[in-house]
Amino acid sequence: MLLALFKMIRPVNIVIAVVTLSIGYYLLSAMPVQEGGISWISLILQSLGFAFAIGFANIQNDMWDLESDRLNRPERPLVQGKVTIKVAKCTWVVLLILTLACGIADSLYTKTNWTACIFFVLLSGLLIAYNRFLKHIPLLKNMSVGLLCATPLVLCLFYPAGVSETEDFSMEAIDKIGFLYPAMLFAFLLTTAREIYKDLEDETGDLKAGIMTFPLIAGSSTARRLAGFICLFCWAILPLPVVQGFYPTLFLIVAGAALTPITAIILVQAHRKNYRAAQKLVKVAMFAGLVALLVSC
Repeated sequence: MLLALFKMIRPVNIVIAVVTLSIGYYLLSAMPVQEGGISWISLILQSLGFAFAIGFANIQNDMWDLESDRLNRPERPLVQGKVTIKVAKCTWVVLLILTLACGIADSLYTKTNWTACIFFVLLSGLLIAYNRFLKHIPLLKNMSVGLLCATPLVLCLFYPAGVSETEDFSMEAIDKIGFLYPAMLFAFLLTTAREIYKDLEDETGDLKAGIMTFPLIAGSSTARRLAGFICLFCWAILPLPVVQGFYPTLFLIVAGAALTPITAIILVQAHRKNYRAAQKLVKVAMFAGLVALLVSC
């Protein structure tokens, strides 16, 4: 049962969130090993907060989507009976409490602000709102997941650590936004595209379950074109942060070399209606973008 619960929390998504959080602080010169950076304890508490939040949200989502998953995701542990509803409910409640505890612990440890506490309270509320309401609204559902994927960078943006090249608060805020907005934009857009591909993959099951998604309302061709356009748009604006002077030229070289073939393969797979491969490749593209940031900045 423990292995099944581990599968339900989506460990790959947790890794992506923690890596994104670390890269956000790295871009702001705010890692624990950098002058003026956050402490290791804060970074660990925030990483655990995201891990627990993603875990509780995914288990809760699987509980509330049990009927549709019988059609779309028959391999999931709840559908197969490897985890009971009672155990799943107890687990997500415990993980929610641990999420909030991490935010409170970080705020008490720093003794300077309640940013982490407020952030994880709002994040938990947004995750529950998504599972309960937002995921039933076509397209807004996809965009909500995109926003949630960018939340590690949002925390980095508002956390009182990082860029301190000037005493001018407004200039420091601009520097922070400049370093983080490209990564936030790419995370939001690519995740939105990935979620559209997932809806396309689940189209038959969603129709049978009576779940209205963007492909079912706008048509699969329109949804496929929109997801493809988003992927192409992300590829096309890769030079933007370099031209604006926030990222070095090396970022464009590394990101371009990695994302050009991946984007092309995504579009080919989507055209062939192999949506599972397309959405998995979008996740690979996100990893490649994070690596490009880490290597070049």
